[in-house]
Order: sequence, then C-alpha cells, then structure tokens
Amino acid sequence: MKKKNQLADLRRLISLPPAQMRKLISQYLYEKPSTVIKMLFRLIHTEKLTKQKTENIITLTKFLLDQHAPTPIPEWLLIELERLLFTDKVSKVDKAIIFSAFNPEELLEKLKGFEEFIEEFTEFRESFSDYLIEQLSVNPSLLNEVYQVIIEKSKPDGLFAMIDDLSGSDEPEILKFLEVLTYYPDKTIAYHALKAIEHSKTQDAIRRLYNISCLNKTLKQEAEEACIYLMYQLPPPSKEEIMFTRKSSEEYLDLWVSLIDGNGAMTVFIAKKFGRNKYFISSILMKMKVGIKEVILMSDLPRDDYKEIKEAYFSELSYYPVDEEYIKTLVKHFLKIGERNSADIPIELIILKNILDWDDLEPIEYIYELPQIEPIKYYPREMFQFPFETWWLHEKYIYELLKPYKNKKVYELPDTLFYQIVERFTDYAKREIVPKCELCADIIRRCSYQRRTRQLKLYMTIRDEILNTDSDNYHNSHFLSFGIITTIENILHNLSLGIESPEDIE
Repeated sequence: MKKKNQLADLRRLISLPPAQMRKLISQYLYEKPSTVIKMLFRLIHTEKLTKQKTENIITLTKFLLDQHAPTPIPEWLLIELERLLFTDKVSKVDKAIIFSAFNPEELLEKLKGFEEFIEEFTEFRESFSDYLIEQLSVNPSLLNEVYQVIIEKSKPDGLFAMIDDLSGSDEPEILKFLEVLTYYPDKTIAYHALKAIEHSKTQDAIRRLYNISCLNKTLKQEAEEACIYLMYQLPPPSKEEIMFTRKSSEEYLDLWVSLIDGNGAMTVFIAKKFGRNKYFISSILMKMKVGIKEVILMSDLPRDDYKEIKEAYFSELSYYPVDEEYIKTLVKHFLKIGERNSADIPIELIILKNILDWDDLEPIEYIYELPQIEPIKYYPREMFQFPFETWWLHEKYIYELLKPYKNKKVYELPDTLFYQIVERFTDYAKREIVPKCELCADIIRRCSYQRRTRQLKLYMTIRDEILNTDSDNYHNSHFLSFGIITTIENILHNLSLGIESPEDIE
C-alpha cells in the first residue's frame, strides 16, 4: 500500500468491518506508533462515531497501547488520557478498555479524575449488570468476548466482587455468564459463581445447576445438591417456563457435520445470524478416542467473512447438513467418550452451549440406528474418495516392521511380513473401521441429502464385509485390499522421507 496520509488512512481503517480491519492493520499503519496513537485520540474526539467505528477505534487504540505504551506515561499521553476521561463520545466500558493498557497505580497517581472514574465504574450493580444484559440480549455470541476480557483483566478480588454484585439476578444473560464462571480454574471463585446462580431461585437457575452437575467435574456434587435444594424450594415450573428454550423456526442456523477421518476425527460446523450482517461461527473437533477435542468460536463476522470462512472449511472435507437435535446428539455422545477418558471439557463448549441455548447436554452414549440393507456391488475407484483414502493403519508397530524395507515396493516384501500386516489391519478394521462405517451411515441417514442411499449402503456393505472377513480371505473385500495396500505404500513413502513414526507427523 502506498503511504499517503496517515490520518486519512486511519479514517478508512476504522470504517472497515472489524474482521477486515484486523487483517489490514499492518498495511494501513506506517507512521511511528506514538504518532498513530495521537491521531487515534484525535479521531475519538473529532470523528462522527458509529457503533462499528467506535468498536474499531477502541480495539486499534488498545492494541497499539498494549504494544507501544511508553513507561512511565509521558506528559502528552497523560493529557490525551485526561481528555478521554471527561469526554462523552465513548462509554465508560470503552474508556476502561483503553485504561486497562496502563498500570492502574500510575494512573491513580498521575491522572486527575481517574480515582473518581474507578469508583463510579466499580459500582457494578447496575452498570456492569446492565452492560451484560444489553450486549448479550442483542447478540448472545458476544458472551465469549465478554468472558475472555473479564478473565484476562480481572484479579481474584475483582471477580469475587463482580460475582457478589451479580448474585441473585434472574436475568438469563447474567445466569449464562455466571455458569461460565463456574468453570474458572480457581475452585473458590467457581463455587462462588455457583452459589450466585443458586441465589437466583428460578427455574432457569435449576437448569443451569443441572447442566453444571452433568458437565463440571469440579463442582458436580455441589451443583447436584444446590439443584435438588431449589427443586424442593420452588413450585413446579409453569408451561411457559418449561418451553423457555424453544427456538423460533425463523432463526437462521447453518449446521453441518463432516464424516469421520482415519484419525477418528470429525468436525461440526455451526453458523448463526444474530443481527444484520452479523454472523457467529463455531467448529467442534471431536475424536473417537478422546471426546470433544477443540471448540473454535468466532463472533461478529460480516457476511463476506462468514462465507469466506465456510468456504475454507468446506474445501478440506465433505460436510453433510443435519438438524440441530442431531448435532446435540453427537456432542452428547462425544462428551460421554470424553467422560470415560477423564478428558476436560473445553470452556468454549460451555460458552457455545449458552450462546445457542443448549440446556440439555448431558453426556449420553448414542446407539446408532443401523438400517438393514442388501449388500451392494462397489468398485475399487470408490475407495479414493473421502474418508476411505484416510482409513489406513497409522501405527508405530507397522513403521517398525517396515523400516528395513523403506526403499522397497509392496510386491517386494516377504510373504510372512505382508501377511503379518494383513492380520494386523484386519483386526484394526474390526475394532475401529466398523464403528466409523456405522457413524458415517448414521450421518448420511440423518442428513438432508435424500438421494444418498447408495452411499449409506456402501458404508453398511463395507461394515458387514469386515465383520465377516478374516485375514485368510481379505482379498474378497475391495476395502480391505485397498486399506492394506494403502497402509503399506503410505508408510513406505513416509519412511523414505525420513518419517520413522506416526508421532513425527503429528
């Protein structure tokens, strides 16, 4: 980008959608940081600020101050901060975000009026509570940003005070925020948030406590006791309260799930529209041997970014459209797998649950409803499509067997070694490929693609072949023949590249 006028380019930058602004920061900033910071303060006071411009200018100013704020604070910057302190152009929350880039003790000592600002701002009962309700009622996906900022910037004493001020609130947005805080690493703070939910004494609080008892390993017993106590204290829920989480049929939800790959991994893609040109995207990575592995959350995306991200996801894997209840069923199933493995639940899943109002994520093992089918005839070429081409045996034991033959071809291996791998692959297929076939068949059966009956039958045919085949007659199955040869060829190729173990690829 040609360097012209830094102030004019800053005006252009803060006018961009937030995600695009973050991408183009390095191109638009070319003067020294102190000069850019001075210009940003000038724009705060002189520019006609929309909501988007305000968000951008606060984000940009905070970013530069975090990276380049001089210590101690020079006189020119104190003048700008004092002017910011008394302006009505931005909110107290926005001011607090900028002030958080500095040492608060230095601001208390040098910045006139800062102590009074802190006293006003920390009277949380109405200001912070109202802020949460205002933000999350309009765009629930901002729960992630609010939580991350609070955790990053708050000390334990501040969190205790914040929870005390929110305690007893019956607002859904407040209870969602407190539920997320029950997963805070410090159990004392987490328990304090739990009691704050209990003090709400509402049916919504009972739902939150039940969710915590199902998913929160640290506070399981305490949540169960609080939930039972409230159930005895409160009258039975009304019809309206029972229907509390029912969704409108007009809500825009984009829900997809991939088939499962050779590493036992599959991805759920979720997108939701929360306002005009405001999209929320999440992806959940689930693994058969682990449970819920990772959850990614992206909020406040414009439509173009949403489409770009979706396209990037879908360029890698084949995805199938399914309904929301089926997505929840899969998540519950993988939560059960994680529970058996004592795996931690990512905090992002709890945030996602509350963003989407998924109030019944109890870990439950899902038994697939497998259709009865007549086996179909299929062809070797079909094994080159996803996910079949990934279902080869990726095991250290096979690497060790094949190391002495790393420069050989498959047909050059000794028969005894070849049949040793055949036996190993056949056992692996019965143990791990059969469940993958069942899950893929179930996804296709439950998806919106009505004409995929052949694909469903293909997975069930391969499943039945594996169960009825052993290492002596493996050649009767195209899939087993393909999987064995692919396993050997891929590992020989890896060995020739110096990769001597599957861990080297990870």
